[in-house]
Amino acid sequence: MDDKRFFSRVGFSYFMMVVLTVAVQFLLSLLLSLIAPQAAGIPVTSWLLAMVPLYLVAIPVCAKMMQALPNMQLYRNEMRPGQWIRTLCICIFVMYVGNIIGNAVSALIAQGTGLDLSFELEELLSQGSPWFTLLFSVVLAPVMEELIFRKVLIDRTIVYGDKAAVVLSGLLFGVFHGNFHQFFYAFGLGCIFAYVYIRTGKLKYTISLHMTVNMLGGFLSSLLLQQLNYSAWDTSDPYAYIDMMFNHAGAVLGLVILEISMIIMGIAGLIFFAVSVKKLEWRSGEYERPFHEMAGAMFGNPGMILFLLSGVCLFVLDML
Repeated sequence: MDDKRFFSRVGFSYFMMVVLTVAVQFLLSLLLSLIAPQAAGIPVTSWLLAMVPLYLVAIPVCAKMMQALPNMQLYRNEMRPGQWIRTLCICIFVMYVGNIIGNAVSALIAQGTGLDLSFELEELLSQGSPWFTLLFSVVLAPVMEELIFRKVLIDRTIVYGDKAAVVLSGLLFGVFHGNFHQFFYAFGLGCIFAYVYIRTGKLKYTISLHMTVNMLGGFLSSLLLQQLNYSAWDTSDPYAYIDMMFNHAGAVLGLVILEISMIIMGIAGLIFFAVSVKKLEWRSGEYERPFHEMAGAMFGNPGMILFLLSGVCLFVLDML
């Protein structure tokens, strides 16, 4: 199999993952509206409609299609606790930077087009039982996403070198998120997780990092905001405002501690990133090519073009 056919197979496999996710979500939503329309507004229904088609249908099909490509066993190495903590801090730093860029891009698009680019996932995180959020966003999502975007993908593309595998893993991971809010930090985090997986050969490190990032960046803040009942704070009465502060002192203190901790970790991550970026080890692959040839092989093929076009459609649908 030549290079373009190889990457076309990769692109088409992940294109099918996008198509199947959207198609099954649409069919399930249609079926639900016919047999149980009252269930549409329940938060757990939204979670199930978002996750079941992806985890039970789309990802298994994508993984099966990728099995047609030869895979390579990575070298197994341990990651020391100190390395893991430094990497987590770098992840927090990258998440902050990517989130700022994503929000800025979304704001510019909203201002120029008049479209409402509010982030639906944030609304979903703030609704319903926090245990559903914990299950889907902190447990299931990291496990399934690391399997398909790291192990399945990198075990097969590593023959083209570390850089190609890291960039492709990060790009596909970012595009699959389907919106500008998440694309930039998902791309950055995807590259970090890919590098960690390549250097260790073990998913347990990337899964634990992914879980911790989702816990700190989404679940805990959403849980504390739910306890605050923030919508009730819209009052012009200063005494009522003070009463709410005292009545929700635990949640307020928790949010303050969480944000200060995240900022400290982000600053530490910036320092760790600046120190370690020059020490990164990039190994060549058996089929590695010069940059322009590698880029042409990776993206100049029907399968990858289809995947990127499907990503564009996701971005457009999110804006509409």
